[in-house]
Amino acid sequence: MTARSTTSPSASGSVSGRGTLVARVVFLVMVWLGLWAEVSVANVLSGVVVAGAVVGLFSTWRERPVVIRPVATLRFLALFAVMLVRSTWAVALTVLAPTRRTHPAIVAVPLIDCSDAVATVVANAVTLTPGTLTVDVRRHPTVLFIHVLDGRDLAAARRDLRRLEMAAVRAFGDRAALDHLEADDTQVWEARRETVGRAWR
Repeated sequence: MTARSTTSPSASGSVSGRGTLVARVVFLVMVWLGLWAEVSVANVLSGVVVAGAVVGLFSTWRERPVVIRPVATLRFLALFAVMLVRSTWAVALTVLAPTRRTHPAIVAVPLIDCSDAVATVVANAVTLTPGTLTVDVRRHPTVLFIHVLDGRDLAAARRDLRRLEMAAVRAFGDRAALDHLEADDTQVWEARRETVGRAWR
């Protein structure tokens, strides 16, 4: 006589869902502490409150499976930290040098076929980086419209955003997103960008 499992699919899904929520809260708390650049009881508690509110109010991670790869996540955070320091320095130079003129621009950045979760991570990382701000997100296909403080070298800005997108997909993207990433080389990405640019104009 074969023993039957007592765990129902709904119960398993509930456990998986709770694990995803906890992972999201932990990730957002880490971002919060990074912004404050100080680990303290007050910052941790406030980070938990803010992360809990964000997770509770927004359901952007439910459309497709959520995957969190620890090593790739650390690489994404390292890249984000480098971009954060570099952009902070650039903005500081702009503020401290009155003769340094800004050249603001809005860049249309197409993303690969990824989940709302990955798109949200990329959009928020861009917004948290000084000098850039996600002003609009469109789906099907996913396109981020990003305001940049210095638009003199849009190609370089797009390359940085592309690196951030690739790191986010490798850290949080599902199998389909990874397949699209492997098949999506620079030439294909440039073709998508040009298509989006013509449609936007």
